[in-house]
Amino acid sequence: MARSMTGYGKAEVKTEYGEINTEIRSLNNRYLDIGLKLPKSLSNYELAVKELIKKKIMRGKLTVTINFKDKSLTAGEVNLNSELIEFYHNLLKQLKEKTRVGGEITIDHLLQFKELFELSEEESEDRQVEEVLLKCVDEALDRLNAMREKEAVNISKDINKRLKMISSFTAKIRKLGKKTARAELQKMKERIRELVNGNELDENRLEQELALIADRVDITEESTRIASHVNLFQDVLNNRPEVGKKLTFILQEMHREANTIGSKTSDVEISHLVISMKEEIEKLREQVQNLE
Repeated sequence: MARSMTGYGKAEVKTEYGEINTEIRSLNNRYLDIGLKLPKSLSNYELAVKELIKKKIMRGKLTVTINFKDKSLTAGEVNLNSELIEFYHNLLKQLKEKTRVGGEITIDHLLQFKELFELSEEESEDRQVEEVLLKCVDEALDRLNAMREKEAVNISKDINKRLKMISSFTAKIRKLGKKTARAELQKMKERIRELVNGNELDENRLEQELALIADRVDITEESTRIASHVNLFQDVLNNRPEVGKKLTFILQEMHREANTIGSKTSDVEISHLVISMKEEIEKLREQVQNLE
């Protein structure tokens, strides 16, 4: 089933030793781009999380935010950065001397610098933590994909409406094309007779030349190929999980056939239908950009 590339998924897993929260946001992107924010205590599992994501998401720009409230981590310990404390203390002294500001340097002045305090987080290597983490990410991915599939249903409705319009245009063009080809053939015959002006004319040679010309203005094959592309488009949309790239290629082929019809015909009505068809193909291209 097709999926949109935009969506949101969230999951939360609580255990006896802590709580893991995962949020995933997805936007359109040509390839799979994973932006992963992990707490330091879970940094060992970055590769495992990304591998899990790659199994469930083909394309899109993902922002994955994971938070871990570790009960053991009143975890940590808060450490003082002694070197930084001394640096800022000396800096404040210099500032006081240069500005000639009175008063003493107090602890309140140093408390303004938050980087003086370091929270030590131990990197977790607990197998249980990894299992719970991946379970939480997996649930968030399932919810993300559920939303993406729901959004794809709405996109598919619009796509199917436009495919029907293209099929309608194609049927009209094919019908008009047969009449136009016969009319063009008759006009060419009459024009040649006028040019010959009563002189002897090789009818067999004339028929051969006219057949070649008629073939160049015949749009039956192009109309048939567009109809085939529409059927293939619907099949891919309804039956494949990753559709974006394939559908983009099919639309390129449909556009090429429409251009060929436009260059072959001199009929105004057909030309107008071709313009309308190309407009719908362009709108389909925009919608396909939203699909994985």
